[in-house]
Amino acid sequence: MVPEDRPADARPADPDLTVAGGGTPPHGTPGVDLVAAAVFNNAVWCDAVCQALGCDTDFVDDLWINSGTSPPFYPNAITLAPHDPDAQLRRIRLIADRGLPPGWSVKDAFATLDLSGLGYRVLFEAEWLGLPAGRAPAALDVPGVRWEPVTSGSRLDAWEDAWRNGPDDASVTTHRDRIFVPALLADPDIVFFAADRDGQVVGVVVGNRSDDGSGPVVGISNLVLPAEDGERLRAGAVAAVRSAFPDLPMVCYERGADLRAMASLGFDPLGPLRVWGTS
Repeated sequence: MVPEDRPADARPADPDLTVAGGGTPPHGTPGVDLVAAAVFNNAVWCDAVCQALGCDTDFVDDLWINSGTSPPFYPNAITLAPHDPDAQLRRIRLIADRGLPPGWSVKDAFATLDLSGLGYRVLFEAEWLGLPAGRAPAALDVPGVRWEPVTSGSRLDAWEDAWRNGPDDASVTTHRDRIFVPALLADPDIVFFAADRDGQVVGVVVGNRSDDGSGPVVGISNLVLPAEDGERLRAGAVAAVRSAFPDLPMVCYERGADLRAMASLGFDPLGPLRVWGTS
């Protein structure tokens, strides 16, 4: 699972899993544009995390924007619609002209922007994925492991410690402040799950519910799994999130091996995204 905007060498989405031109796949949920819903869901999640940390965020000109410094793996801007990239570019240029903090990044959610002229480079490309409400992947039991909701600050600290041990990136280990704060636990549209084995957190995931006006969906993100039994635990993580938000389509984005693993659980490709970053 891509923990939000993890920097990496740019790579294309898996061509075997890409829907040409994007759009809702044949098995989409009636009445819900899963691509737009997935993008909005991700923006709502990023906004919740950044707002809880006291960041100055806004939704404007089909963009979500955090004008300050975002935590590791979280963008400063997300495009929310594909139809007016010129207006989005103008807004991003205005922000850039005011001066950007180091490591500013933009999630080009429909892969429609060219930010190279503004000094950005592509960090990675990925694919939006959707699981219709009526499709349920089989939950594979792992002996001795239980997926449980996180309900206390101390348990959230243990959750974040396990999350930090997953991404192979120095920005996480050198970032001393907590990224996921207890205020997030009070949001009824957010549930943190921890995979517990003998009192130790061995896997983590987050589910968040949103509605862009076309119908509610639940996003699955920040999935970190151990090498041992990882794929069986992945199925358990998806089942845990669905248990918290039953009967809703699920959305996420992935790339590489994680993309193929989610596809094996029944997730359909929806369309590409691209993350740009400054030096």
